[in-house]
Amino acid sequence: MPQNPLYQAAEEAKQVKWLYEVSTGYTLGARLERFFGVAMTLAVLNMIFLLWRPEWGLWSNLATLFFIGIWLPNSYLSEKLEDIGAYRDLLLLILLHGLLANPVAAFLGYGVFLMIAWVATRGELNTSALGFALAYTGFRCLFDATLVLKGYLDFADWLFLRIDFMNALPLLGMGVGWFVGSLFRND
Repeated sequence: MPQNPLYQAAEEAKQVKWLYEVSTGYTLGARLERFFGVAMTLAVLNMIFLLWRPEWGLWSNLATLFFIGIWLPNSYLSEKLEDIGAYRDLLLLILLHGLLANPVAAFLGYGVFLMIAWVATRGELNTSALGFALAYTGFRCLFDATLVLKGYLDFADWLFLRIDFMNALPLLGMGVGWFVGSLFRND
């Protein structure tokens, strides 16, 4: 009995996808599970600490984001920090964050930069720092929301843009963690 050609093509596509996943090591779902399993545990511990000692928020966020940065390349969610484009993007993120003192505004500014670079280079650009920036923005919003709910941080601090490079210190810590984690990643 002959099989349907569409069914046969679907089965071949599943085999190709399976071979791709075997050759790359982990599926996207598995990489997300690996990353968020460790990173959310660290984030919850940091949020508990922030509720207990909110005045140490900068240093607690710095330490937590450093360890999340170490785990980022080792969970295979992002690439290793090894090419000049990733270093350039990381420096741009730190400068934007220091000049704007707002992680969401820095992420949006970085997105505008990526769009302009994409148009200028006709689609050839390095996006390895995009996942890093997204993870930083998400965790930083989570930590600052904890401080707002505790009453230690005012929500109006997020509405104003100002120059504050001390506020970019956790981003620098996560960047150093990304570098250190890239040194210990097995390929």
